Amino acid sequence: MGRLSTFLLKGLGLFLLGVIALFVAWTIISTVVSLVVSVLVTAAVLGAIALAAYGLYTLLSGDDDQHSVDSTPIGRSLEDRDREAAPPDPETRVRSRYVDGEIDEAELERELDYLLEEDDGIDRQRSRSDSREFDRR
Repeated sequence: MGRLSTFLLKGLGLFLLGVIALFVAWTIISTVVSLVVSVLVTAAVLGAIALAAYGLYTLLSGDDDQHSVDSTPIGRSLEDRDREAAPPDPETRVRSRYVDGEIDEAELERELDYLLEEDDGIDRQRSRSDSREFDRR
């Protein structure tokens, strides 16, 4: 029994040493994780406070020199800005008048027919002038 008991005592000592080493490693790792999480949460809270303070300052200062958030074209494409800047074409104006109820369906059709005939006339004139220029050469 002498050899078996010493072997069991050494094995038990080794097991306890391993458990203690695991507890020490777990303590160190959990401390580092807690430190990182607390730093991130603190930074997020301070950022939110700073953002709220800036928002309150801009709201209360009422500077007319600066552009407000509502006046900036966020999320608008260049095509939208071009459409707003350029005057609407005659067809769009007629359609918007119809949508607004200013003209009825018959008037809409007459105006669109007139515009299409006008466009055809312009195209014919262009083709005539192009052919004349070609003949002159």
